[in-house]
Amino acid sequence: MLFTDIIFPFFMGCFFCIYWFALRNSLRWQNVWLLSASYLFYGWWDWRFLILIILTSASTFFSAILFERSRRKWLITANIGFNLGILVVFKYFNFFSENITRLFSLVGINLDWFTIDVLLPVGISFYTFQAISYSVDVLRGDIRPTRNVVGFFTFIAFFPQLVAGPIERAGSLLPQILNPRRWDYRRAVEGLRMVLFGVLKKVCVADMLAIYVDRIFDVDEPMTAVRVLTGGILFTLQIYCDFSAYSEIARGVARLLGVELMANFRFPLFSRNILEFWQKWHISLMLWFRDYLYIPLGGNRRGKWRTALNFTIVFLLSGLWHGAAWNFILWGAFWAVCYVVGKFIIGLRRPAHPSTCADLPDMALTFGVVAAGFYIFRCSDMAQVWSGVCYGWVFIACFLLLWGALRLLTPLIVRFPTLLPAAFSVAAIAAVALRCATGHWPVFLKFWWVAAAITVFIIEWIGRKEDYPFALVPRRRLPRLALYWTMAAMILLSEPTDMTFIYFQF
Repeated sequence: MLFTDIIFPFFMGCFFCIYWFALRNSLRWQNVWLLSASYLFYGWWDWRFLILIILTSASTFFSAILFERSRRKWLITANIGFNLGILVVFKYFNFFSENITRLFSLVGINLDWFTIDVLLPVGISFYTFQAISYSVDVLRGDIRPTRNVVGFFTFIAFFPQLVAGPIERAGSLLPQILNPRRWDYRRAVEGLRMVLFGVLKKVCVADMLAIYVDRIFDVDEPMTAVRVLTGGILFTLQIYCDFSAYSEIARGVARLLGVELMANFRFPLFSRNILEFWQKWHISLMLWFRDYLYIPLGGNRRGKWRTALNFTIVFLLSGLWHGAAWNFILWGAFWAVCYVVGKFIIGLRRPAHPSTCADLPDMALTFGVVAAGFYIFRCSDMAQVWSGVCYGWVFIACFLLLWGALRLLTPLIVRFPTLLPAAFSVAAIAAVALRCATGHWPVFLKFWWVAAAITVFIIEWIGRKEDYPFALVPRRRLPRLALYWTMAAMILLSEPTDMTFIYFQF
């Protein structure tokens, strides 16, 4: 089931009424109802997926209890190996078998029998990492294992963040499930705003961008410099709007249930260097790698070269986590090189203050690096990756020119902060006038979603210092309701698509 499916509001409405009205005085039955709804939500794709998530939940739950009784570390180690084994088989078996088969074919050995098409369960990487973090925290003594089986199974399968994160820690989410939850009207309103903004960003921006991105990458034509540049930029905007939209909807739905999820994005496209970008992009995954891989490897405690190696391992495994394909591994390698060079050679540091209009040149340059990386991430085959390498100069040239232009214009923008919105407005009015004069209304209407995209990024810029993008709204009732209804109208009038959330494949 998708958050943007027509069935989801009915599912959520029925669940919400029973959750808060019929079961509000019984935590036990609230959790039973929440677990049942989570399994229905997940099993909507394929009921067979439930077998794996139940296996993961059961093995993690019982191994933790047995470890507490016996203090035998091999119980936790075996459970982690078991869960990683499930992840490797279902996510990476096809990749490794195809590459091994191709390697042996070079010496004339046929291993076609070794290739099996294994179905990838939705969100397996997310709930597997969540289960592993619980096991490691129990092993370290950071938390005590719970004996509430319904509560623990709900922690693993909590449907708002089940299939695309954020990856929650037991120390944060589990107590919210095991302790009574109270209805809070203010938080519920904030949750609804998160949902509205997330759906707008997904349906009216990410899905529309996906149409053009697919036209660039999913064709059997050689990539040109223009297509490489355009593909990198558009896909960066698409994947950000798509994934951050899911995270915002997940947080909003969770707030409606009295649960607080961590922020998975902190306005990363407004970052001024790549160190700040990785502090704000997919926060839950990067914190997971920091706490369960980078620090155990030694972190930054063993000298500069060992620290650089640890960063490289983290980024390579992060790329592999995203998918079983060479482009993801190369994407990880790209970021390993950029991060190590930026931190240890250029000497970049994370800025201490929030971004302002004066930082526009640095934000543009950072976006260029991010877009070059996401071009590799989106490539359909190695030929497209090679095209990106050959035309990499186009990112350098275009974004250095943009950086220089913004360096000249930024003082003017800082002095007259309404200049940039006014320029966008004049451009929009000119476009409307031009289309009206030429009579090409159908062509113009195809790009109506640009207005939604501009709305989204203006809202994010205004709310960049807050906990979530749509935290700031007009104080007066009439303008606030007008904004809500305008956003809802954009969603309802949007062109229906069958685009799923990008991160469902992970």
